[in-house]
Amino acid sequence: MKTDNKQTTIQLLFASMFLLGLAACDNEQAATTNKKTVVLSQGPTTGILADSAVEGVSYSASSGAAGITDTTGLYKYTHGDNIEFSIGKLNLGKIAGKGLTTPIDLAAGDQNKLLNLLILFQSLDTDNNPGNGISIPQAAAAALDPSLDLTVDPGVFTTSPALTTAREAADIPGSIKTADEANTHFLSQAVNLLSNYLWINEDDDSIRFFRFSNDGSGEYLNGVVTPDDSCDANRACGSRLVFTAGIEYGTTKAVDYDERGFKLASMPEVDTNIQSGLSHTRPNWRIYTNGDELIISDIVIVQREREQPGLFDELFHITKPLELSSDDEVAETTVQETRYRKMDNTQGIVGAWAANKDVIKSPVFLFFPNNRYMLIDPAGGTAQSECAKPGVELATYSFDASSSTLKLSSFTYNTTGCSGLSGYVGKPITFKIDTDTQNATLSGEGLAAITLHRISH
Repeated sequence: MKTDNKQTTIQLLFASMFLLGLAACDNEQAATTNKKTVVLSQGPTTGILADSAVEGVSYSASSGAAGITDTTGLYKYTHGDNIEFSIGKLNLGKIAGKGLTTPIDLAAGDQNKLLNLLILFQSLDTDNNPGNGISIPQAAAAALDPSLDLTVDPGVFTTSPALTTAREAADIPGSIKTADEANTHFLSQAVNLLSNYLWINEDDDSIRFFRFSNDGSGEYLNGVVTPDDSCDANRACGSRLVFTAGIEYGTTKAVDYDERGFKLASMPEVDTNIQSGLSHTRPNWRIYTNGDELIISDIVIVQREREQPGLFDELFHITKPLELSSDDEVAETTVQETRYRKMDNTQGIVGAWAANKDVIKSPVFLFFPNNRYMLIDPAGGTAQSECAKPGVELATYSFDASSSTLKLSSFTYNTTGCSGLSGYVGKPITFKIDTDTQNATLSGEGLAAITLHRISH
């Protein structure tokens, strides 16, 4: 049965998915690649099927789990499974098990199939209103012709007698969705699909953070601490900085999609990190989530390797003539990905804390297990001072839970001016976590008390 809530029900499921993930953690094994430890999850888990949440689709996992997706689009599987989806006897496709499956995954690069799956889901929705979730009645599923071709031109697919017959069998009101209608609805769900977690990309030199709203507003917050760089995505370098530490806040919406995900158009209100974030996306830039990671990809030019001179050439200072590219030469390209993990830390001070958990334009304090602290402040703090400005901080922290004492040191970045906590280096700060572990009070000498709310799961 469909919910009356007009917002997608997808985000309501992820909390329960996280709890199941915790149970699976005991069965995790570690693999080492390039000296970095990668955690391979094992055991039973759940995922969701979504355009908006899709109910009524049958699934069968290679481990034996099988059933029909519920009102939240939930399906069950075991890590490492392959999962096959169908409506009645009509096969929709097979995918490697993941936390989120959309028609993009089921289409496997076939653009006709992708759009036809959207038309199919939305046209079989029991109340013809996919905005409040999609529920496919079993009467429609049973009547659906298994020979229905999902790869034909979408204009032909919308006139399919098999689709009309299935709708009539379930007394679905309205008419079959046009390709434009199906496309518009799917684009409207994009930011909601990205909003279910806080996303972190972290290495020794930089940290990148994303937070998206789930209320349909398209609001987002991005923070980055990274060394200044004058080179673009193709490593073409100039005299001006391209990437620098800072924040970005604004609204975004999806305007297109393909097999790699969504193309976004963003309207930043605050932008201090230049071309980081969503403010300067390139034509082939895409964003997507598989429910476990946020994946940002772009198509970039493959850099040519310079031929190293031989010993004979060096001894006699022999140089080869410079080889110029032909005007007709096509540059070799490759897909370059940046993958963000879920920030789901909830132990002690570790995790993400916001001054307002329901407002995206709110300072976010991040405390990592490796004792790194980061602040993303889109508002410039609460201090009414000319020196306070939107920005980021990165430092090292120590925390004594018994005394609720937080100490900061070794600030690597501070673009917030006199806002933030950079003025309290070496000074004790009280970070008192409530017994419910979901709220805390930050205070100190000369620091007005701030109530913080945990926003990581």
